[in-house]
Amino acid sequence: MLKKLMNYFQLSKMNFSKYRFNFSSDDDGTFWPGVIELPVEDKEDNNKNSSKFNTNPRILTAIGLIILLSVFFINKNSAYLLLIFAVFISSKEWFDMFDYGIIVPYPFLLYSAIAPMTIVYYFDISLIYIPFFVLPIGLIIYTGSFVNYGIYEKFGSMFIFHTWFSLGITSVVFILKSNTLLFTYLAIISISLSDTLAYEIGRRYGKRKLIENISPNKTVEGLVAGLLSGSIAMYLNLVINTETSSLFAILISFIFICFGVLGDLFVSRIKRTLSVKDSSTLLPGHGGLLDRIDSYLLSFPVLLLFSQFSYLIP
Repeated sequence: MLKKLMNYFQLSKMNFSKYRFNFSSDDDGTFWPGVIELPVEDKEDNNKNSSKFNTNPRILTAIGLIILLSVFFINKNSAYLLLIFAVFISSKEWFDMFDYGIIVPYPFLLYSAIAPMTIVYYFDISLIYIPFFVLPIGLIIYTGSFVNYGIYEKFGSMFIFHTWFSLGITSVVFILKSNTLLFTYLAIISISLSDTLAYEIGRRYGKRKLIENISPNKTVEGLVAGLLSGSIAMYLNLVINTETSSLFAILISFIFICFGVLGDLFVSRIKRTLSVKDSSTLLPGHGGLLDRIDSYLLSFPVLLLFSQFSYLIP
């Protein structure tokens, strides 16, 4: 009978190495047979395998954001309202990350971003220089407060918000007003496409870390995929919706996407400095809204710069 059982196990090629047998004995030496414990890693492996069939929340959130963007981009006024809404949320996330408290009131951050973008949108676009005079007003007023408190790191972070965030979002508004609605929409989609494919390709096939001490999840393979996909999308946008030459469109597209990557890394570096993973938990799989729009805040100023000097290109 024992031989038949052994033959059965050999024929069925059952592997018992993954099972753990526990035995015990009393103080008097009496031996007690134990139980067979199934390894915990089997459950983990099953979870990993089943997760392959689950939809990534990052992808679902990205699809939802694209739908929201499409709904608001039916005209320029509604698109501008969407940008205002984004400023309210992302500036609050910045406020919470640095824990300004009463030192830098939240409305002050709102003012520094909304004032210049409102001037650009509602007044003559030739007055683009005005925001550069509007921005420092609050900064000068609050300089004395920071000296009294002695909290210079908060002063520095506020200055970053004034320059990087405020001018970045104002550049988006400038592009929105001076170009077609479709062009601005597709420029935003190009950055989103680059970010999504960079994440997915890096997650599935990435082996070499890009800058591990700043953003551990970013890979070289993901970077290449993001640059190629985003550049192609932006190139088609420029060629179809503007009169930009093909050669110049290639240059603009590549630099535009590159600065989007730099914007993402810039915010990642700030978050590592503050020892926070995300700016908030508003968007599943993405973190906060600031984590979602950080790429635009560096790429659109570059696009604005190119648009102002494009007449110099033969």
